[in-house]
Order: sequence, then structure tokens, then C-alpha cells
Amino acid sequence: MGIFKISPAVLLMVAIINTAGCRTVEPAPAPVLMVCEHGSVKSLMAASLFNQAAVERRLPYRAIARGVNPDPSVPAPIAAALAQEGIDVKEYVPTRFSGAEVAGASRVIAIGVDPVALSPAANVPIDSWSDVPAASVNYGAARDSLKQHVDALLNEMQRKPDR
Repeated sequence: MGIFKISPAVLLMVAIINTAGCRTVEPAPAPVLMVCEHGSVKSLMAASLFNQAAVERRLPYRAIARGVNPDPSVPAPIAAALAQEGIDVKEYVPTRFSGAEVAGASRVIAIGVDPVALSPAANVPIDSWSDVPAASVNYGAARDSLKQHVDALLNEMQRKPDR
């Protein structure tokens, strides 16, 4: 067997060809954790609005909804109202937040719940949205309030993506 000598120029061309189609893939940012009392209304609405707006703005952020004391399912009037807005929650099952989710979140939003219950595991500050009206009483007012909060949060995250 003979030993082949390969010129540095050939090695460089092979390296360029082998890496030409490769792109550095940025990992997705950690999710934004939205938490309300039952995990079936306010946090679900907020996460849904957040995810829709993030997609529309072509941002990599995503949110998940959780509850402190989760309901067994989404109330029918809320599911119907969300469906009218193009958000399908038929398969969604409210879930209690976990310490790991809080610890791994890029942002934590307490919606109508005491942030202290979430804080022991938080690596980031917990924002509190305590001014959101009850969706069961006035869905439109709750949606509008959550939309304002979501828009402000996404604007802030765009300005400071490292948080």
C-alpha cells in the first residue's frame, strides 16, 4: 500500500464542500411559563395569544400554560371562545406547574396567582399580571387585557433577547 500525499489546497476544498450546507442552529429559547389558578383559562388564553403573536412576528419564543390547582378540563365556554379565534384546545389537559418548568423557563408569568408560590425554583424574575378580569364573566375584556400584556412582553423580549 502506498501513502498518498494530499495538498493543503485539496484539503481546504474538501473542508469547504463538506461544510457549505451546514448552518449553525441556534437552540430555541426556553419557554415562557404562564401560570394561573386552574391552568384552564387565563394562562391558556395568554399562552395561546403569546404563541400566535410570536409566530406572526417570526420570533422563536413559545409559551406554555400551567395551573396551581388545575381543573380537569377547559371550561366549554372558554374552549368555544378560543375556537372562534382559531385556537383549538380540544386536546389540552390543564397541568400543574412543576419546579423544573419554573427553573427552566426564560420568563415566568403569574396571572392572578401569588408569585411567591412559584418563586422557590425560579431562576428568573416572576412577572405578575394581577389586573386580568375573569374570562368567565367577560371573555372579551380578559382577552384584551391579556393581549396588551402579551404584546408588551414580546416587545420587551425582542429588545432584550438574553433575558
